[in-house]
Amino acid sequence: MQNREMARMLKWVAMVVIGVGIICCLLNIAQFNDRNLGLMVGLGFLIGGSQIMLFGVIAPLMQRSQEVVEPVPEMAIEQAQ
Repeated sequence: MQNREMARMLKWVAMVVIGVGIICCLLNIAQFNDRNLGLMVGLGFLIGGSQIMLFGVIAPLMQRSQEVVEPVPEMAIEQAQ
C-alpha cells in the first residue's frame, strides 16, 4: 500500500511543480531570451516536474518487479535433477 501512496504523492507534487512552471513561463514569456530569469526558472520547474512524474511512475514498477522475483530454493534444484 505504501508504494501506491508514494506514487500518488509524487504525481501530485509533480503536477504542482509543473503548474508553477507553466505560470512562471506564462508571466515571463514577453522577453524570450536566456537572460530572462523568470522564464528560465519556469523552464526548470517544467523539467523538474517531468522528472518527478517519471520517478513517480517508474519507482513503484521497479519495486513491484522485485517483489515478484523469488529465489528458487536449493532443495528444489537438487530434487529436479
